Amino acid sequence: MSVTIRPMEMADVEPVCELLHTHMNPDFSPEHWSRLFVRDWCIVEPELGLVVEDGPEIVGFHGHVCSRRCINDRWERFVNFTSWYLRKEYRGQGLGTGMVKKAIENPDATYTVFSLSPKRIELFKTLGLKPLDTERLIWTKREPRQLICVDSDPESIRWKVECEHSRVLQDNEPYNIKPYLVSTNCNLCLLIINEAIKGDGVTYHDVLYRSNPTFFAAHAQDIANAILPDGKHVLAADRRFLPGPTPLDATIEAIASPRFYRSERVAPENVDLLYSELQLLNMKLD
Repeated sequence: MSVTIRPMEMADVEPVCELLHTHMNPDFSPEHWSRLFVRDWCIVEPELGLVVEDGPEIVGFHGHVCSRRCINDRWERFVNFTSWYLRKEYRGQGLGTGMVKKAIENPDATYTVFSLSPKRIELFKTLGLKPLDTERLIWTKREPRQLICVDSDPESIRWKVECEHSRVLQDNEPYNIKPYLVSTNCNLCLLIINEAIKGDGVTYHDVLYRSNPTFFAAHAQDIANAILPDGKHVLAADRRFLPGPTPLDATIEAIASPRFYRSERVAPENVDLLYSELQLLNMKLD
């Protein structure tokens, strides 16, 4: 048996999708898995991930969703990890860990994991990844305190925000997100949100991106009042999305599977939840 780890190529898409469908999650069809490979978010040094190959057969996969983001006026390379899988008969030989070690070789990239199994937390810590967030803040709808304006029309929003925020919206708009431009007389903030029904039938309006952290921190409750329907709905945001102390009108909720990252260039508060497997595979945010 000659088993190797190598970069994935476009010719590998079909066998990788069959591997993931047959062995990892049969509820996702091969066509659904193929969504990981159709986006074009990183023209510079694109990569699809790594495969484990035994002769002509692909027996393992470590997916990479790459993007280029403008952070503090500097272009940064992001790599979101997805769909780490190795067939059972190949485990225990260091191949799974070998894929992760090879995946994080570039010191100039920012690596993220948004759906890590709790069983893998200690392994990822030993490989140099750090918890990105372990808790989120939750707001419910209350009586309005301050009037803010809300625009939810993507075409209208694109004309009102800066070019980079418009690009972010355009890139992610096809993937089951909801944009809101919230504003007062003198300031504004673009929010990109995913809606999902979670435990006890509560609909979470999860903040994936906010363009103006200070505005969002100051007006989170007002935003919840403005955009949440009546009933079992909450606005939710990872703790790092709000600078400063925890707002008194928010409650704290533990994240079941903490998010992880590794970066020598980008601070945690500048790592959002876009350009990832969450959008491409239409996954709920844990």
